[in-house]
Amino acid sequence: MYEAIRYARPYLKETIARVDFIIAVNLDSALPSRLTTVASKHFPIVEPIDTPVKKINISERNLSQQQTNLRQWNFYDRDREKQLTLTSSYAFVSCKKYATYENIKGDFGAIIDELQKTFPDVKAARFGLRYINNIEINGLKSPTDWSLYINEFLLKPVDFFENKINLTRLFHVAELKYEDIDIKFQFGMPNPDYPASIKRPIFVLDLDGYVQCAHSLSDSLTYMDKAHEQIQYLFEKSITDKLREGMNGNST
Repeated sequence: MYEAIRYARPYLKETIARVDFIIAVNLDSALPSRLTTVASKHFPIVEPIDTPVKKINISERNLSQQQTNLRQWNFYDRDREKQLTLTSSYAFVSCKKYATYENIKGDFGAIIDELQKTFPDVKAARFGLRYINNIEINGLKSPTDWSLYINEFLLKPVDFFENKINLTRLFHVAELKYEDIDIKFQFGMPNPDYPASIKRPIFVLDLDGYVQCAHSLSDSLTYMDKAHEQIQYLFEKSITDKLREGMNGNST
């Protein structure tokens, strides 16, 4: 329904779906039993942690600082390739081994549905869906020559530099708006060896779709579909058939 195109070997480093709450919900001491049951069904390993948080109190006469603990409920799948994190302020699902959009939406949607039932008055302040593609292909003529794999228009700035051996980093940010959906598109060669010159052939396509207006938790799932549609369109426009062949299991 959502993803007509699927790849056997995608270059996805991480996929994240996250919602932030307008007003904190009560998850600091314990999780409601039904929420625990749903979370454990998708993420059977539970590892809660407490994170110190400093709170500053300001009055007419003085300024004081108070330290409290933020309970972070971490759930993982058996291979620790998927993670669910719940706190009083936000919830997110992270996936490091991507299969399909339906899978991550199913995991995230189950948690959102149960949060809505448990806290019917809670509203979302922000929703985000992010795909980080870390494309690394050995055997390029040059670590800066991506002409076989990346859309030529994304590579135009590379041609400006005659001596590409001098490049240490080349990264760009584009921001777009599709009605309620904002997209932050970061792309280029980040260079893990910076400030040395670029030696490793790595090209990043980082697509972050988000909504920054108050909405019901259930609407986050509608926004998720819309964000995914725009992200997939931009990703497909950014790559060539040669890269698609490699992601379908054929040698690049």
